[in-house]
Amino acid sequence: MNNSAVPVGDTLVLRGYFGVVDYVILVAVLLGSLVVGLTTGLRKTTGTRDFLTGGRDMNPIAVCLSLLGGVVSAISVQGNSTEMYLYGTQLWMNILGCLWGTFIVMFFTLPVLYPLNLVSMCQYLEIRFDSPLLKKLGSSAQIVNSIMYLGVCLYAPSLTLSSAIGIPLSMSLLVFGSICGIYITLGGVRAVIYTDVVQTLMMFLGVIVVVVQVLIELGGFAKVWDIAEKGGRLEFFNMDMNPLVRHTFWSVQVLGMYFVTSVLGISQPQFQRLSCVRSLRISQGLCVAFFIGLTILWSSFYFSGVVAYAAYADCDPVESGKIEKPDQIMAYMVGDKLSHLTGMVGIFVAAVAGALLSSLSSQANAMVVLIWEDFLSSWWIFAKMTQETATRMTKFLSAGMVFLAIGSALLVAQLGTLFQAAYSISGAIIGPFDGLFITAIGAPWVNAKGAISGFSVAVALNLWLIMGKFYYGAGKSEILPLSTAGCPMEEVLLRSPYNVSHFEDGVSLGIPTTTALPFNEMSEVEPSNDYLPIYDLSYCYLGSVGIIIVLVVSSVVSFITGPIKPSEVDVRLVNPRCFRIYCRLYGHKADSTELLSIKAQPQDFEGPKTLESPEMQWHGTGDNVVLDGKTASGFVDCTAGAETREKSDDLQR
Repeated sequence: MNNSAVPVGDTLVLRGYFGVVDYVILVAVLLGSLVVGLTTGLRKTTGTRDFLTGGRDMNPIAVCLSLLGGVVSAISVQGNSTEMYLYGTQLWMNILGCLWGTFIVMFFTLPVLYPLNLVSMCQYLEIRFDSPLLKKLGSSAQIVNSIMYLGVCLYAPSLTLSSAIGIPLSMSLLVFGSICGIYITLGGVRAVIYTDVVQTLMMFLGVIVVVVQVLIELGGFAKVWDIAEKGGRLEFFNMDMNPLVRHTFWSVQVLGMYFVTSVLGISQPQFQRLSCVRSLRISQGLCVAFFIGLTILWSSFYFSGVVAYAAYADCDPVESGKIEKPDQIMAYMVGDKLSHLTGMVGIFVAAVAGALLSSLSSQANAMVVLIWEDFLSSWWIFAKMTQETATRMTKFLSAGMVFLAIGSALLVAQLGTLFQAAYSISGAIIGPFDGLFITAIGAPWVNAKGAISGFSVAVALNLWLIMGKFYYGAGKSEILPLSTAGCPMEEVLLRSPYNVSHFEDGVSLGIPTTTALPFNEMSEVEPSNDYLPIYDLSYCYLGSVGIIIVLVVSSVVSFITGPIKPSEVDVRLVNPRCFRIYCRLYGHKADSTELLSIKAQPQDFEGPKTLESPEMQWHGTGDNVVLDGKTASGFVDCTAGAETREKSDDLQR
């Protein structure tokens, strides 16, 4: 058996390492996902809402694992380890920033969004600003970015898998896409969540087993850590305040906080999961469990990069020509160091496959929700559909989303650099999209005109910043030293033509799947210093910049055009503390009804309401409801009940 990996095109040939046991492991994971999904699909749904959201009775443990599987993609498995290998461990400290982001979701966004019992989270924008345009802008932003993301997410791991099992890339895409399409079409979000359990466990098991085995091969933790320290890879407290430096302690705090706030608190796939449990308290508990799981998974990925560096500290596979790109380092290490252990290659490939399916199914299902709830369900041709017909329609859309993902991945294969550029540009709208929600919840004075203006300005500035980075080749950072001193001379002479002297910083503002997506091959121009220094701004700040721009511009425009007065604010749609501060600054004294509503908000909205609830008035055969004269698809009138009104009257007397 040849124990040296051979690069072909853009991938690493692992076929020589893939044996019968490896095939059995991979097939077992794929069949397990399919069986779980089909079993879940046999459960009869009560309508489109149940099919798309799963109701509010899902198992919290399964939901927690699904949250992790939906966020941690196959790109994370490979990308996070590459980050440690090339740039060192400073990014590892972003986990601390993730803790602050978890608090933001638990106590800022979730207490407002969960009680509304929405299907599409963008419906909140329509209700908060009384603007269908903002709802459609928000949905469009997520849909466009998701399409681009699915292409990148599906293509990269499929390339590795097709290489490992020896099938064409197109067939690999079709196999994984079909498996995912079958169970999300038949089972909806319930199938997605329960298959995520299998896939997330497999991903975690695969990475842990690989890291532990290589650690043993290299002589233990102490030796690996010592090699990494001598190689300059260990850095945790770079306190430099310069925002142009790629990674500092401060920049990765901002990145971690933004990451969790964006993907957990303001993301349709995760919103569906946080909303499908019985109470707000359980949903907040899921956030804590998510942070703990994310810490374990990411630490495993990060440490695997440290282990990879220790394994090749004196013979870098890229410089010596054994692989073509740094993000192949994990696959190469598995084949090079662990192929003598039966089934190890299969476990790693199965982990990548599990991460791929989990991300694909989560995003595809979320896109169906956005398209159906925010666009199609309100059209006259769909509005009069029966629940049974509407459910069939959403199943048809589910299948369509998977084929769209496959087509997007094939475009990545054909367009390469152009598609990556398009993905990064589309991601420029996600920071401003997050800013819309932060502003809507935390700035009660902002009106629709202000929100639209803030979003538009933020998108324009983000696009300008990203296109400037691309055009000038800005934002590049030198990688840490790599060595070929320990390589056989013939390997050095056959070194790869691929230039690893520097890589551009990740500039993805989209759904962050790895906290540092390398911006490789995005620009073929030589970097020039003849440009504005802001183009060198660390990618860690880009998402947060979009949020700040929306908040500032929308506030200024709102005060110019006439802010929403405290007496006009619906306290159910904003953060209570922010509302109190606004009242004090405005000089408005909240009356007893407002104060009681704020105080009672978390308790009144524990758990879902039923169709028989006297507080909820549904109109028509679809999911459209009327709240205080405003129509919103899928929105439940969660006004205070009779008991609360009686307490309010007593307090006034």
